[in-house]
Amino acid sequence: MFTTDPLLTDKQPFVKLLVLLLLIVSSTLITFFVGILIAVPIYGTDVLDNLVSAGKLITENDISMMKYFQVVNQLGVFIIPALLFSYLISRNVFGFLRLNRKPANMSMIITLFLIFAILPAIHWFVEINEGLQLPGFLSRIEEWMKSSEESALRLTEAFLSTTTLSGLIVNIFMIGILAAIGEELLFRSLLIRLFSDWTKNTHVAVVVSSLLFSAFHLQFYGFLPRFILGLIFGYLFVWSGSVWLPIFAHFLNNVSAVTVYYLVKIGYLQTDAEQFGSTENNLFLFSSFVISILFLATIYFAEKRKNPIPVKI
Repeated sequence: MFTTDPLLTDKQPFVKLLVLLLLIVSSTLITFFVGILIAVPIYGTDVLDNLVSAGKLITENDISMMKYFQVVNQLGVFIIPALLFSYLISRNVFGFLRLNRKPANMSMIITLFLIFAILPAIHWFVEINEGLQLPGFLSRIEEWMKSSEESALRLTEAFLSTTTLSGLIVNIFMIGILAAIGEELLFRSLLIRLFSDWTKNTHVAVVVSSLLFSAFHLQFYGFLPRFILGLIFGYLFVWSGSVWLPIFAHFLNNVSAVTVYYLVKIGYLQTDAEQFGSTENNLFLFSSFVISILFLATIYFAEKRKNPIPVKI
């Protein structure tokens, strides 16, 4: 039987990156237009106008439409390109994406505690980030970033402001499951390995992928904490050789925020959802850093015991 090798198997990392970028752009455009065609019978012919003014949408139908396009976006930008790109390199798509490897049970358990232990530290990075200012000659760019971020925050607030169980389930699927799987497949399964092949340095690859991960969200005042989370997700992938561990960590991080917002909205929690997990107690903050580092070290050694010979990412 006549067979051909995958198209990108022997190509240089730079070529692979260009192909991946082309796939992302193409998939984004195609899924967006298909999404519009599907959305018109459901949300009406003014779908495009509503998308342009997304920051001002307030009705339930408007929010439902934006959630629909958020799902379309996750599929088009992350999941479909990751699957197509992997197929162009290896016919074993699941194996190439490291979806066929299971992390150590101890790593999964510790990751559960890590995501909550690190909350005060992450909020500290948020405060540091919010205090950063661009030089005066970039003031207009800073104003644009602030405006964009405020619009994104309003949209996020609209997504999370639900008081129904069905709304919570939709948010968990959209923000927890889809976002965790899609973003980890792209930024960890693909980009870390591509940059590692290119630079021959895993640490550089983790840092670069984390920078791209944070920059992609286009939220300057959340750049630093998201970069730190990207580093953690990246090393969880490198140490375990499995994308399921960073997917699990990413899922826990997102779902905890979704759940806290929901509990605040229904009156179960009397707190500011944005400040949940923050502390002004320096001892608690120091403990957050120390415990998080210990948890990360535990995961590292648990994976090392499971795989004495380092797993090739």
